[in-house]
Amino acid sequence: MTTPDRRSVAERDGTAADRDVAWLALGDGEAIRWQGGPRVQTVYPWVALAVVGTLVIGAAVALEVLSPLGLLWLPVLAAPACWQYARVSRTTFLITNRRVAVRTGVLGVTVRVVGLERVQNTRITQNPIGRLIGYGRVTIETAGGSELVFWNVETPADVRARLEAQRDGTASGTFPGTSEQWAAVLAEVREWRRTLDRSR
Repeated sequence: MTTPDRRSVAERDGTAADRDVAWLALGDGEAIRWQGGPRVQTVYPWVALAVVGTLVIGAAVALEVLSPLGLLWLPVLAAPACWQYARVSRTTFLITNRRVAVRTGVLGVTVRVVGLERVQNTRITQNPIGRLIGYGRVTIETAGGSELVFWNVETPADVRARLEAQRDGTASGTFPGTSEQWAAVLAEVREWRRTLDRSR
């Protein structure tokens, strides 16, 4: 099953994609580098439980093992699957060129944000099924001992590499601004130099 584009590892240009994250105010010059969420397949075991439970109760009512009131259990069986789907679909993980953010919450919203300069370590955890299928957990350890967790993400090694690249860029003192802005600065400096040379 194909997951939505929101969940794919994709380079963002900091324009149209930035409007997708109304829950996080981006600063000047801040651009999204990766945006994703947990795999929707995380919900499948809960859906399977609901389907099997529905079939068992339906068969029990049809065979008169249970009274028709047994059908009242169907919403109870469906509720965990619905809750898990809502939880997965309302969770977003984000990496910008300055920060890491996690948005969670079904009934309410919780947003945790950490600057890249505070990220101290990252690690990947994959169970045997995750290793086989290609999903896992990326744990981000920050200064102060807190953690952000990107759980059940596709290709966790790629996500970690994307995060490390942004962190290394911040740590190495990457200059702010776009190449066009720096080209304009260079043109202005060259114009000043020409003016000075003419005045000599």
